[in-house]
Amino acid sequence: MARSRDPALDFALKCVEALRSRYGDKHEVAKRFRARCRSLVESLYYSGLTYTLAYIASKAGSEVLEEALKASSPEGIVDYVEKAHKSPEEASYALYGSFLLSSLKELKAPEVVNAKSFLDVLKELNSSKTLPITEEEALRFAEWLKRLAEALFEAE
Repeated sequence: MARSRDPALDFALKCVEALRSRYGDKHEVAKRFRARCRSLVESLYYSGLTYTLAYIASKAGSEVLEEALKASSPEGIVDYVEKAHKSPEEASYALYGSFLLSSLKELKAPEVVNAKSFLDVLKELNSSKTLPITEEEALRFAEWLKRLAEALFEAE
């Protein structure tokens, strides 16, 4: 019996390909991104999507997450982050958060698909009756992203 495609894996592949194409496997941004993938999946699991997004925004700034709501292609996100962020640490948080939000938009999560701002996303998530479904989609994407980052990018 043939299995259907996993859209979370499809988008995670696009994200790591865009990052790898720009930075390679050993660049400091790629290394730090790998570290974010390993730690933030735990935050999603234990603290939830809303808290994790707020934490990422505190590290990277909400403007980059808002940009991800507009230009959600992985290549566009990498371009924006490269131009907007100076430190590899800040860039790694920005990339992770932007990829996460874009994946939810790509997967048609109702809390994200029509959001115009980062605050809209948090408000929608906070009042959502479908939050458990959206969190499950976020975790599926985050797990794929973690495995791919561990496989492709050098550790810090």
